[in-house]
Amino acid sequence: MSALAIQNLSCFYQKNQVLNSLELELEKDQIICLLGESGCGKTTLLKAIAGLQKYLKGRININNRDVYSEVVNLPAEARKVGFIFQDYALFPHLNVFDNIAFSLYQKSKHDQKTQVDELLALVQLEGYANRYPHQLSGGQQQRVAIARALAYQPDLMLLDEPFSNLDHHVRFQLIDEIRLLFKEQKMSALFVTHSKEEGFAFADKIALMQAGKIVQIGEPATLYNFPDSKYVADFMGRSNYLNITPIDKHLYQSDFGLLHCNNKLVCTAGQVYSLLLRPEQIIMHVTDNGVGVVKKIDFLGAFQYMTVRYLQHDYCIKQASQSLIKVGERVELSILDHDFVIFQEY
Repeated sequence: MSALAIQNLSCFYQKNQVLNSLELELEKDQIICLLGESGCGKTTLLKAIAGLQKYLKGRININNRDVYSEVVNLPAEARKVGFIFQDYALFPHLNVFDNIAFSLYQKSKHDQKTQVDELLALVQLEGYANRYPHQLSGGQQQRVAIARALAYQPDLMLLDEPFSNLDHHVRFQLIDEIRLLFKEQKMSALFVTHSKEEGFAFADKIALMQAGKIVQIGEPATLYNFPDSKYVADFMGRSNYLNITPIDKHLYQSDFGLLHCNNKLVCTAGQVYSLLLRPEQIIMHVTDNGVGVVKKIDFLGAFQYMTVRYLQHDYCIKQASQSLIKVGERVELSILDHDFVIFQEY
C-alpha cells in the first residue's frame, strides 16, 4: 500500500517546464530523499504534493485518495500533509506549547496539554513548553517544528532542507533522532536536500532528479555502486573513468593492462566502453619506478583524496589519512577486482 503515488506530473512556469511527466511512489512507513541540482524541481514537487503549487498536470494520490487530478484539486488544508521548512517557520510571539498546539484548537485544553506533552517527550524537549523560539537553539527550534507537524497527525510528512541551517555535529545528531522518531511513529516522508550525505543518513531510498524528472531511484548504496548514467555516478560521489575493451565475459583490456570483472556484462567485442572507478577501487603503491605522480592531496580527517597523474590522465584515489605518501612521489596504480559499471562510448 502506497502513502504517495504520483503519475505523469508536469508543471509549467510560463514557458519553462519545471516538472516533466514525473513518476514517483512512496510506500507506507518509508522515507525517500529527493536529491538534485538547484532548479531541478525538488521544492516544486513538494509544493505540488502539499497543494501550494499551480499550473499542474497529472495525478497525485495520498493514502489511496486523489488530492490532485483532472477532476480533483483539494486545498492544502484538506490533504493531511505535514510540511517542515528550512527556516522552521515558528511563530515568534508564541511559546513552544502554543506553537505545537496551533493545529489543536478544536480540542479541549486538557487534550491539548496531553498531546503537546507527549510530543515534547517524543522530540526530547520536556520542560521547554514555556520558552519562546528566540530562547532555543537551531536544533531545538527544528524539533519544535517537527512536533508541530506531528500534532496535525498527517498521512504524509514533507521536509524541505530541514537541517541545512544547523552545524555539522548537530545536523547529523538530529538526523539520527528524527529518523528514529519517524520509524517509531510509522511516518511516511519525502525529504528534499542538496546534501547526499544527509540523504544517505536519513532516507531509505534516494530519488535523484534531473530537469524535472527522476532519473534513478533506489537504496543509497545502489545509486552509488550501480548508477544508471554518468550523471548519477558523478552526483553520488567522486568518479574516475577508464576506457576498456572487452576480451571475454570477464576480461577487459585497458591502459592498466588486463582487468577482471566479477559480474557478467552484455558487451560488444571491439567496442570501447567507459568503466566507472570509485576512488576506493584504485590501489596505489609508492615505487621509485612508478609511472604515476602524486599531484595533490586533499586531507579530510579520517581519509584523504589524492590526485595522481597516470599515463596522461588524472585519477582520484581515496586512502586512509595515516598514509605517509607526499606530493611529488612516484606511484604505481592497479584496479581492484569488482562488479563493473560501464557506459558505452559513442
